[in-house]
Amino acid sequence: MIAAIYRPIALAAAAAWLCSCAFAAERVAPESPNPWQVDKHPFAAKRANEAFSGFACRTSGMCVLAVDEGRQGAFMRIKGERLVYVGEPFEFSGVEKELDAEAAAVDGGYFYVAGSHAAKRETCCDNSDSRRVYRLTADESGHIGTMAHSERLWDAMRSLPELASYAVPGDCRCDRAPGRNRIDIEGMGAANGRLFFALRAPNVGGNGYIVSVDARALFEGGDLKPSLTTVRLGANKGFRDLAIADGEALALVGPSDAESPAGYSIIELRGLTTGVAVQPRELAALDLQNAPLGKKGSLIKPEAIAVLELNPRRYRLLVLSDGGDDGAPLVFNIPRKP
Repeated sequence: MIAAIYRPIALAAAAAWLCSCAFAAERVAPESPNPWQVDKHPFAAKRANEAFSGFACRTSGMCVLAVDEGRQGAFMRIKGERLVYVGEPFEFSGVEKELDAEAAAVDGGYFYVAGSHAAKRETCCDNSDSRRVYRLTADESGHIGTMAHSERLWDAMRSLPELASYAVPGDCRCDRAPGRNRIDIEGMGAANGRLFFALRAPNVGGNGYIVSVDARALFEGGDLKPSLTTVRLGANKGFRDLAIADGEALALVGPSDAESPAGYSIIELRGLTTGVAVQPRELAALDLQNAPLGKKGSLIKPEAIAVLELNPRRYRLLVLSDGGDDGAPLVFNIPRKP
């Protein structure tokens, strides 16, 4: 029934988004331009400390970090305004070269990390390693109990008519449709026994997409019950992360490709986790004017969000960025709307 519910909501979602954008979103600067401190920790990949791309925490304070360079991940803990590593970086089993891990989620006792399922961005060459989703358990010391992976999500996306032509292997040439607009997962959330995968690409006619599947079936077999949510984002925009807290879904939206000048914003996706018509509302644009620059003087690129606190008036978000030293963690207070 979920698939039947989601498909007809595209027009309703688009209308809601267009109405919400009639007013300019408030620009929100970070609480402090100074990033949180992050303990130094060695990864095998050379640029891993500049490539934090997914972050999710369970209620105990234990967090999993996805890194889009190499084939390692790590566990961390928030201590005040500081991120500390728990244990040593771990390696994702079965990955030959690079997982291109882009998203993380937590649900119950499980940590999840997803590869981008994308071709190489600069060359469009295929990367079959990226078409994996991992489910892990770990104790509070960072020792992994179980690690399972699934490659079923790729076929699930190919089964959805709207995505079938974009879920294709890379071919080392970016001059062949759909080229750089191929499938690219950047965010993930978990709720009600389902995993939600937010796509940076494709953007088709200004629409972005979120794919959801049954979490248990993904790893243990059975019907995945794939469904697709279509959200009107506007041209050249895509999902960069997804966070679900207390049933509320928030998305980080940014450029859908490397060349687009689009900024970054936080949108609320009411209804995403309950199977009713999604009502997307832009809450705020991230003001990065005084944010720290990357090591080469370039702007940092927000890649991961985690909800630190929510109350009737605000979401307090931790934002990690690609290109920043150790993710350049910044805190933003995002106003809620009735």
